[in-house]
Amino acid sequence: MHFAQIYTPGIAQCSYVVGSGNKCVVVDPVRRIEPYLAKAKEFNMEITAILETHLHADFISGHMELAEATGAEIYAPRIANCEFPHRPLDDEEEFVIENLHFKLLETPGHTPDCTVYIVTDQERGQEPVMVFTGDTLLVGAVGRPDLFPNREEELAEKLFNSLERLKELPDHTEVYPAHGMGSLCGKALSAKLWSTIGTERRFNQSLQHNELDGFKKDLLADMPAAPDHFARCTEINRKGPVLLRETLSTRPFNPEEVAGAMEKEGYSVIDVRTYHSFAAAHIPGSLSISKQGNLPTFAGWIVPPEDKIILVLDNKDNLDDIKTNLYTVGLDNIEGYLEGSIESWIKEGLPINNIETTSVHLLREWIKKDSLLILDTRAESEWKEAHIEGTSLAPTPDIRHRYKEWDAEKPVVVICNTSNRSMTAGSLLKQRGFKQVINAVGGTTAWNAAGFPMQPGGDGR
Repeated sequence: MHFAQIYTPGIAQCSYVVGSGNKCVVVDPVRRIEPYLAKAKEFNMEITAILETHLHADFISGHMELAEATGAEIYAPRIANCEFPHRPLDDEEEFVIENLHFKLLETPGHTPDCTVYIVTDQERGQEPVMVFTGDTLLVGAVGRPDLFPNREEELAEKLFNSLERLKELPDHTEVYPAHGMGSLCGKALSAKLWSTIGTERRFNQSLQHNELDGFKKDLLADMPAAPDHFARCTEINRKGPVLLRETLSTRPFNPEEVAGAMEKEGYSVIDVRTYHSFAAAHIPGSLSISKQGNLPTFAGWIVPPEDKIILVLDNKDNLDDIKTNLYTVGLDNIEGYLEGSIESWIKEGLPINNIETTSVHLLREWIKKDSLLILDTRAESEWKEAHIEGTSLAPTPDIRHRYKEWDAEKPVVVICNTSNRSMTAGSLLKQRGFKQVINAVGGTTAWNAAGFPMQPGGDGR
């Protein structure tokens, strides 16, 4: 048997290539299919099947892309009601590819259509050797059941029962999930990207519960916010994503063309340069989502999906990687990029904007002297763990809706754990007319490194 795990950073997603003899299958591919093609070539195998564990919420699947490139058949759970050509699988349905035996189990909970694939290598024996658990069972965690409005109690109960099915597998069965630490498909995910049923049975807190009520209470507490694109991606994956060759071609825009586009509705200018480059000079109204941060998640979360996108890059060589990140979350309308980056804009004498910055040392002295609005733009879980006294919790995506709570005429300081999310928050405030926005560079990481105190707890409001 040949096996490879392929990891996509940003969305912390795991795909797999597994094969025997002359054939291999790909499990839960992303839209960038080159790594799967390369791995199959390395294995000297033909990709003949593509397995989907469920309709993914956090990214656009590459099943259609890979099927077109290879002619492979897509296998998906019947309960997902997929509209694209595929082989629908029922609960406990089995199939064999070369010497590998696959069995699908329906394991609803994270989503109504979640399944797992149990794999037996028939050359080695008749016991399962691995299970592709999708988002049902993660390392150290389980998939969140709250992505469907008003169904979290129902789905949590189904997840409890689904996990009981997985507990029946032998302890030695290797667990290969669809996500690792950094994904918002669960909470408290491990950085480790594989495990065993025995290890999870012993150490995964969600598998320690023998009673439903305790399981639901523990699972649903302190769940992180779900990004806006989750519901959108699920439906796109069910219908079948547009092939990338059918998306807009991306061309260079001169500064005047960018300025003209920004006067129209339906355009978003996304600046992916570093936070300090954006702070120094940027196009008024543009949005800072640095490539050094979690570009796909935050772009998918806050950029209107119907908008045409113009990029501001620091290096045109990064264009393909940036596009791939945006395609991952269904932002397909990438119309162009500013030719010559911000320098060309400046040389044309067009207006620029900036965001002030301050060090954590100056911020601490400022806090001592003045009443200051400081918005901590991290996630609620981070804020509860520890935050600077006097700060108010305002996660970056919430700025879009909460900005009216604050006086746009007064200074506002934004802070996160480094400076990327806070700069995104700062750009959102600037878009909404805030006069003086100040980014605390280095964020809470620098604050801690300087030895300044932080405090836990509270609701942040």
